[in-house]
Amino acid sequence: MRALRRRLPVLPLLAVLAGCGGHGGTTSSGAFEVVITDERLQTVDGDRCAVRGNATNAGNVRARVELAYDALDASGRTIGTSAGSFEVSPFSNFEFGGTRLNAAGQPSSSVFSNGLACSAIDRFRRTRLHVTAA
Repeated sequence: MRALRRRLPVLPLLAVLAGCGGHGGTTSSGAFEVVITDERLQTVDGDRCAVRGNATNAGNVRARVELAYDALDASGRTIGTSAGSFEVSPFSNFEFGGTRLNAAGQPSSSVFSNGLACSAIDRFRRTRLHVTAA
C-alpha cells in the first residue's frame, strides 16, 4: 500500500504529459514519462551542427532516451542524420546536445553526418524517439 501511495502523486503529472506527446512506461518500481522540448540546432567545434534540446522525465524511474534526426535541405531532401542517447533522472530535466556528455562520456547528441554546418540545414525533423527504463 505504501508503494502505491508513493506513486500516486506521479499519476496526475504523467496524465498531463501524456497529452503532450510524451513517451513512457511502467516498471515494478514505478513509472517514467519523458517529453522532448525546445529542439534546435547547435553549432559545435569545427563548424559542425548537432541538435540541442530538453528532455523532462516526470516519473519516478530513471529513463534511457534514444533520438534520431534528419537534416533537410530547402527541397525537403535528407542531407544528413544525427542521433542522441542519454539518461534522464526521475523528476528532472536533462539538456542534451553536442557539448553535453551522456553517462558513457559521449556527446548526448551527435553531429550531423557529412560534416554539415548548421547554415547548410534548412530544417530538421525527429525521426525516432525511443524511451525505456534505465
